[in-house]
Amino acid sequence: MSVKKLILEGEGVVLDFKQTITSCEKIAKTMVSFANNRGGKLLIGVSNEGKILGVKSEEEEKYMILKAAHFYCKPILEPIFEEIYVDDKIILRVSIEQSTLKPHYALSEDQKWLVYVRIKDKSILASELFVDDLRREIGE
Repeated sequence: MSVKKLILEGEGVVLDFKQTITSCEKIAKTMVSFANNRGGKLLIGVSNEGKILGVKSEEEEKYMILKAAHFYCKPILEPIFEEIYVDDKIILRVSIEQSTLKPHYALSEDQKWLVYVRIKDKSILASELFVDDLRREIGE
C-alpha cells in the first residue's frame, strides 16, 4: 500500500504518525503497544493531521528509534526501517512486528517499566488483567 493511501486511512491500531522523534520514552511506549498488539507502522515525517513534512535527518531519527527499541523497551525490539520518497521529501517508515515475547514493557519518564497496548489511535497503559492475558497468550 502506498504511503499516501496509508496517510489517508489515518492513525489507528496499526499506524501512528510522528513529525519527528523527540523522546525515547514516548516512542518506546508506541512501539511496545504495537508489539503487544498486532504490530504496526510508524510514519516519521508526517504530522498528526497527515501532512507530509519529511524528515530533516533520517539517520538521527533511526538513532532515536533504535536507542528507544534497545534501551527503553524490554524485551528489546528490532524495528524495520524503510526510507520512502514522497513529493521530494523523505518519510521514514518503521515497522514493528507483533511479538512472540509478550508482554513488552516501556521505560516511562519516571523510570518505571510499564506495559502498553494499542486502542484505536492511542497507546494505553495495560491493566494487570490484560498483562496476565498477554502472558497466557504466549504460554499457549
